Amino acid sequence: MNKPSLASHTTAGSATGLDARQIVATLKRSADWQLANPIGTNLITFWVAAPYYDGLFRLAQVTGDSKYLGAVISYGNQAGWMPHYHKYHADDVAVGHTWFDVYRMDPSKKHRLEPVKARVDSVLASPIGEALDFRYSPKTPGVEVTDRWTWCDALYMAPPTYSRLALITGDAKYLEFMDREFAYTYDQLYDKEEKLFFRDSLCFVKKTPSGKKTFWSRGNGWVYGGLGFLLETMPKTHSTYAFYENLFRDMTKSVLATQQPDGLWRTSLLDPNQIPIGELSGSAFYVFGLAWGVNHGLLDRATVWPAIERGWKGLMTCVKPDGYVGFVQRIGFAPDDLGPDSRQDYGTGAFLLAGSEIVTALGGATPAADPAKFLAEAEALAELKEPRAYARLVPERKDDLAWENDKVAFRIYGPGLRDSLENSGIDVWSKRVPYPILNKWFALDIAGKLSYHVDHGEGMDQFNTGDSRGCGGLGIWHGDKLVISNVYEWASIYDTTPDEASFRVDYRYPAIDGKTIVETRHTTLRMGEQLFDVEALFLDENRKPIPGLTIAAGLFKQTSDAVFFQDAATGIMAVWDRIDGEALGTGLAASPASVLEMRRAPHGDKGEQALCFFRTDSDGKVRYRAGFTWSKAGEITTLDAWKAYLAARTSHFGPVFKGQSELEAWKAYLAARAK
Repeated sequence: MNKPSLASHTTAGSATGLDARQIVATLKRSADWQLANPIGTNLITFWVAAPYYDGLFRLAQVTGDSKYLGAVISYGNQAGWMPHYHKYHADDVAVGHTWFDVYRMDPSKKHRLEPVKARVDSVLASPIGEALDFRYSPKTPGVEVTDRWTWCDALYMAPPTYSRLALITGDAKYLEFMDREFAYTYDQLYDKEEKLFFRDSLCFVKKTPSGKKTFWSRGNGWVYGGLGFLLETMPKTHSTYAFYENLFRDMTKSVLATQQPDGLWRTSLLDPNQIPIGELSGSAFYVFGLAWGVNHGLLDRATVWPAIERGWKGLMTCVKPDGYVGFVQRIGFAPDDLGPDSRQDYGTGAFLLAGSEIVTALGGATPAADPAKFLAEAEALAELKEPRAYARLVPERKDDLAWENDKVAFRIYGPGLRDSLENSGIDVWSKRVPYPILNKWFALDIAGKLSYHVDHGEGMDQFNTGDSRGCGGLGIWHGDKLVISNVYEWASIYDTTPDEASFRVDYRYPAIDGKTIVETRHTTLRMGEQLFDVEALFLDENRKPIPGLTIAAGLFKQTSDAVFFQDAATGIMAVWDRIDGEALGTGLAASPASVLEMRRAPHGDKGEQALCFFRTDSDGKVRYRAGFTWSKAGEITTLDAWKAYLAARTSHFGPVFKGQSELEAWKAYLAARAK
């Protein structure tokens, strides 16, 4: 067969009408739209982002456009190349697909490998042996039902990460573990008659309105696409390769049989009338899998190409002219109604994967001629140069988390400092330039080339936080004493625009009256602001909100001559210091109705803090703003000006976090388990 032209492909004697150039243009339009319009409530290490990164990476490879690889590297840098926070949950290593693919482009950059590898190694060192099942509560204390691959989507999340790790290290232990866990899921959830996977064991007895078995499209799409990701990095000589290849071929029969005349698949595969609207994310994974099978010689081109063509044309009906990818099933345990405005990262990602694989099949791929130059260009694009709001994890510096905008910069301390003096206080980095400095300062300081404790023209870290509350840190007031948490236990960044940096951290407090209290804190810093917004949620050991809890936020003085200002009636609090001839003012602004009182309180032998007291509302939350000003930056240079700035920011305290909260997610999980 002659190599297909860039414009079209001929199969079984008929022109497909698919044009590689048009597909590439469409893919770039959708990728560009998504990059410019992040959902904002998605954590960048969460599973919803993994297919998006996979799609961006594949798009970069087939087009040779370093912009899309640069976007992936930027996300990786922000995430510190970390996985999500659950140790055993398959979802939480899904980002490892792309992190490892990027690492393989330059194995000298070990920081792109080690965080996810360390997580996987920890799982292999202490695997869960109990036979878990969604129908029953785990018998082992502390074990969750999702600590093994007990739902079919997990077969996209984890196995490709394990197969890549085996490829990178040459260690067969990763494939051995993957084989064992995959077989566990297969034996429990695969219906050999229908050649489809149940979502989980709760679906065994669920019937559709017309009495058919319940097989959700998206879950099976993830399995089908995940098999491609797994097989392409697994040695064909491995003892179980044939099993995965046969499963892929087996599922293909049902994939082809359940495609609808419009080219799309419905959310309920065997009962398309249950929700009679084509769903994009599952459909795109099927198109990706079919095209991948053709490209890798597992599927007969003449047999499956008509389905690929219909599928792509169906996908195009779900994409708006500006690139917006709609008709995507929302996050959840069962499909909901969907429409043109229903979108999610994994929908765009699956669409990019499908289109990229079709472009390859059409012979239209134009990969970079020089991979090293391609990677260097992408890394340069990922560097921060223009003013923007930004937050990132810093595993190379004791797991710090830092954030900044064009005015100010802050950091908090992470697990690497758990046994040190530092805890949950908030540190101040005084900057006097509008462009980003965090990455530069960390890199130069770690390399021993420049200390950020000295002003070299851009600013400095001159703030002494220690074990104080620093600039706006929190504690629980109990028995006339401030109880503080250690360093954060887990953190992740939200995918936002350059106008806003947002992240989540979880803190665990020492037992109070024998009870555990956990704080989930959402923080947002917007461009042009001196203050960040905080929404802190306090939960008990059963993850229920704790209303009426007394909380204190603090500001720590830096010098003996510091001036304190506190006015509970107006909701503002400030500490005005002078260091090396320059003023440094920290401050807090809150809705006056939420403030119980403000007072000065000693800290340590000679220290002193200003404390603002709140009481958690009926949802267990407190909200406030905190930040600082530095006179050397040349904008706010007097205490009166600082007080006026704070006073103007004591209103409009809506929720900082506008997505599904930790509490809401937990309720949804319990509700789904109960059905």
